[in-house]
Amino acid sequence: MPDIVYTVSATVAKGALSQAFSAAGVTANMAASGISTQTISPGTNAATTTAISTATLSSVGVFFARNLSTVSTATVSFGQLSAGALVPCVSLRGGETAIGRLAAGSYAAQSNLTGTSLIITIVEG
Repeated sequence: MPDIVYTVSATVAKGALSQAFSAAGVTANMAASGISTQTISPGTNAATTTAISTATLSSVGVFFARNLSTVSTATVSFGQLSAGALVPCVSLRGGETAIGRLAAGSYAAQSNLTGTSLIITIVEG
């Protein structure tokens, strides 16, 4: 039996464009039973990039993230660190969410607006 079961659905409507998609009962397995949930308020420049700690996990796995800002232009970007520099791979506008599986590595986040917060839950590999 899978360890994680989730559903994603969306409806896109803009002018003549109308499209819906859904992925119900998506499953994923965990290598162990660890989970880490963090709420961070990342800085707005390279000097104040905020680490996303995975120290309590033996390996990284599926993540669920959400930009907690109610300001639509407030973005939070996160991704891996390469030689200490953030290489963003996910950018969330205010209120947006993302689900994915992290590759092994060190992670950090940065925002474009002071006070923007990100909540991220990472399950073990």
